[in-house]
Amino acid sequence: MKFKIITLAYFLTTSSLFGQERLSLQDAIQRGLERNYDIRIERRNVDESINNNNWGEAGRYPSLDLNVNQNNNITDNVKVAFPTSTRGEIVTNSVNPTVTLNWNIFDGFRANISKHRLENLQNESEGNAEIVIANTVQSIILGYYLAVLEKERLNEFEKQLGLSRDKYDYLKVKADLGGAVTSDLLLEEGNYLTDSTNLINQQLSYRNALRNLNVLLADNPGVEYDLTDPLETEIDDFDFEELYAKLESGNLDLKKQYLTQAVLTHDVGLRKADRYPTLGLNASFNDNRQRLDLSGATFFTGDGFASGPNESFSSTTRTYAVGFTLSFNLFNGGKINRAIQNAVIREDVGNIRIEKMKNSLHKDLVDAYDQFTIRRQILGINSRKSESASQNLDISEDKFRNGTINSFDYRTVQNNQLVAAIQKLQSTYDLIDSKVELMRLTGGLLETYR
Repeated sequence: MKFKIITLAYFLTTSSLFGQERLSLQDAIQRGLERNYDIRIERRNVDESINNNNWGEAGRYPSLDLNVNQNNNITDNVKVAFPTSTRGEIVTNSVNPTVTLNWNIFDGFRANISKHRLENLQNESEGNAEIVIANTVQSIILGYYLAVLEKERLNEFEKQLGLSRDKYDYLKVKADLGGAVTSDLLLEEGNYLTDSTNLINQQLSYRNALRNLNVLLADNPGVEYDLTDPLETEIDDFDFEELYAKLESGNLDLKKQYLTQAVLTHDVGLRKADRYPTLGLNASFNDNRQRLDLSGATFFTGDGFASGPNESFSSTTRTYAVGFTLSFNLFNGGKINRAIQNAVIREDVGNIRIEKMKNSLHKDLVDAYDQFTIRRQILGINSRKSESASQNLDISEDKFRNGTINSFDYRTVQNNQLVAAIQKLQSTYDLIDSKVELMRLTGGLLETYR
């Protein structure tokens, strides 16, 4: 009864695998490029940098401002100091629109330098996006093959459980016929339960790997796919000198560092531009309109007081102004020189960072190439080891049924075959990992998979 329960539980956990959407590695990468959250964020950052890269942001164009002032005043002469002073209310309304134009005709080439700097900032943002995309593609590839690895492991545990089940059923029949002892039957029962537990745990690992892949693809964690690409890789023979040359020209991190260095170079130019004078054009137009209401006031006329006129008075005054402003800093405590020196220092630090990154990347390339070579050899060894273990299992099964070897020896052979098969799968995944790392270091990931 307990084995029926185990079989039913296994059926329920694997029945969801039917009717799933098929997903190849290329499809997974395409979905990730379209939907991955980090890639979408970087694309919006690139849009912002593109939006900023224009002459208006660099300061080439003039600024034109419109200001409108509207005032309303009521003067109520309630009590006057002299008998002849004006009494009552005087109402004044005014509208004063002003248009002002400010334009830096010459600013020490700052606008040109700023425009080039904005272009480099856009390139730098695009470089950051390329790095994020490449890292995401690498994560998707490894996440996809990790799920395939867990699926292949699951298949090996299924084979192991099937062998244990067959062996237990075989001994149970022999025990019923009096040809097997109880201890052998109990031993096989324990092996069967152990393999059942291992299978259930592996199912959990497989589902976790699928969920991690879904996160990279920005899918619902509950979505399950039928992964169609097998866990295999072509045994490439990379030439180290070619990889080294590609590293210098194609590594995305190094390219981005060069773009950052270009921004620092333009910062030096901006600081040096402060040494030049600036010439500005200032122009304005003012249209001042006023309205005066004296109907509520009384005025002394010599013959007595008289009320003000009922109609209101209006006036318009227009002012045109054009001027130039020349500004040149003669001395400010050495701030400009210090700013230039600091910018030069930052530029030098950037050059040092480039040399440091080159040295680190060269070391990473040597490590990755060495690791790829070793893992390729290990895969060859584990492949042959798996073949031998499978052949030995087939031979040992016949020997076990013939009574030449006992249950303990056959179980050892069975476990050796499982370990060898899993080691081969792991070696294949490790070689894929090393191959993808070499492609990332040399800038070949996006060329191949984008």
